[in-house]
Amino acid sequence: MKSILYVFLPCKQVYPIGITYLADFVHRRRPDVRQQILDLSLYPQAQRPAVLRDAVSAFSPDLVAFSWRDIQIFSPHEGDASLEHAFNFYFASNPLKRVAASFQGLKQLYRYYSDIRANLSYPWLIYKEFPKAKIMIGGGAFTAFADQLIEKLPEGVLGILGEGEDALIKVIDGQPLDGERYILREGKRIRKGEQRSTVLLDSQTVDLPYLTSIFPQYRAYLDESIGVQSKRGCPYDCAFCLYPYIEGKRVRYRPAAMVVQDIAQHYHQWGARRFWFTDAQFITGKEAYPQCTEILERILAEKLEIQWSGYIRTSLITPELAKLMVRSGVGDLEVAITSGSQEVLNNLHMGFKLERLYDGCRYLAEAGFKGKVILNYSLNSPKETEETLLQSVEAYKKVASILGEDRVFPLMFFLGIQPNTDLEHRLLEEGYLSAGYNPLMLTPTSIRKLLYNPAPLNKIIAKACLAAWEKKHGSRDPRPWTGSLSQTQAPDGAASQKTYADGSLIRGVEGNSGREALLTLEEILRSRKASGSSSATQTRPAATSAP
Repeated sequence: MKSILYVFLPCKQVYPIGITYLADFVHRRRPDVRQQILDLSLYPQAQRPAVLRDAVSAFSPDLVAFSWRDIQIFSPHEGDASLEHAFNFYFASNPLKRVAASFQGLKQLYRYYSDIRANLSYPWLIYKEFPKAKIMIGGGAFTAFADQLIEKLPEGVLGILGEGEDALIKVIDGQPLDGERYILREGKRIRKGEQRSTVLLDSQTVDLPYLTSIFPQYRAYLDESIGVQSKRGCPYDCAFCLYPYIEGKRVRYRPAAMVVQDIAQHYHQWGARRFWFTDAQFITGKEAYPQCTEILERILAEKLEIQWSGYIRTSLITPELAKLMVRSGVGDLEVAITSGSQEVLNNLHMGFKLERLYDGCRYLAEAGFKGKVILNYSLNSPKETEETLLQSVEAYKKVASILGEDRVFPLMFFLGIQPNTDLEHRLLEEGYLSAGYNPLMLTPTSIRKLLYNPAPLNKIIAKACLAAWEKKHGSRDPRPWTGSLSQTQAPDGAASQKTYADGSLIRGVEGNSGREALLTLEEILRSRKASGSSSATQTRPAATSAP
């Protein structure tokens, strides 16, 4: 096999780091293999089939390797209009709002299924029009839903689960895939492989001039946040998270010098100034301190004036690390607090103490952190009660008191049930989900289940959220979002402006409706408490006088 065309399937515009690392890995080990990268996200939907057809015709690849990064089965946070429509459909007291929401929901379902069909159509195009080319597919979305998607792909398409470097080298060399994690459909038979060893990252780096030569669309990312991976794997057991399933639980580290070399190349050659560490967690635990510290120290030593971010557990931040983070250019952060109840966090196997999370925020504040923080909540998680919801409100107030209310933006999420997670296994055992259910099948009934917001708290939470969304106050902080969480947009030829990398997420943040939802929820719950206390007082028998 002498040539590979990598195709990044459409999703929101995000730097295709997985493909770039994969192509670089192959180039270092098989330099005679011709490679090219095509990002379909950068073309209007109507043009994508012709663009793919032309690219394959011109390049004549022996292998077409598709990367499917994202399938949003449901976007359970307040910035996405689908959540508001769903809550109006299920819980609104006004029947007109329910009717309007039903029409909006139908439009979103149509778009959801259309996007999946479109992504499936590209491998079929290759299969029908270029039968000599082998087809491979991988990526986070494919790994998560491989059992469902492999049935809809042409027979013989090789699906790679998780990381694909070693498997791709074997495909190039024509070797069997023994010891690799893959899925393959042959007629009615599905064959799977198990991974025996994970990819070592001690020599993973990026030859940027080579990457530029095989990725002609790189210019679309010159002003964007560039993804950099410093490690793979996640040691935690968070009940709802797919990272351990996709990357494994064993954490593997890249040498800090190589990580910063990647940053420096993009800094000097592409003019990049914003970076996002794509790790499941930038600080995976105490054992990660030496690598994280060295990365930040090298950024300072090389005088790289950047803004960076990533998924960071503030519970693992020390005073020394906080100072390094601020000095090296940490930007805005997302903090997954999930709940203000330690009991709920323990039940979800989150692996951190709330007091340590507050300590990390305090260390950042003391170090001079000036960024903004999105505080992600997953309301109505298992074991949630009215009391734990009030604890979540108090947790927000505590973080806001530490960092400043104008810089803390709570965002209301709801647990999305994903296959191959502990949450899914629990809900199957409890009968909440039916055995053999299809996680890609969305109907009004299945959406209500997959958007985890069960009774009896569902109506109370929905009432608070709907009231908050109707007010639409807008952010109290007029400053634009900066750092690695922002992207540059220039709609319709207008001057470029910085916007949040996830357009739907920023709508919820800029509206600051999460704060309103929490405070409204607090009012409702305290009112219920007061009402319950009053009723108990009224029904209590009067005390009798002693004889």
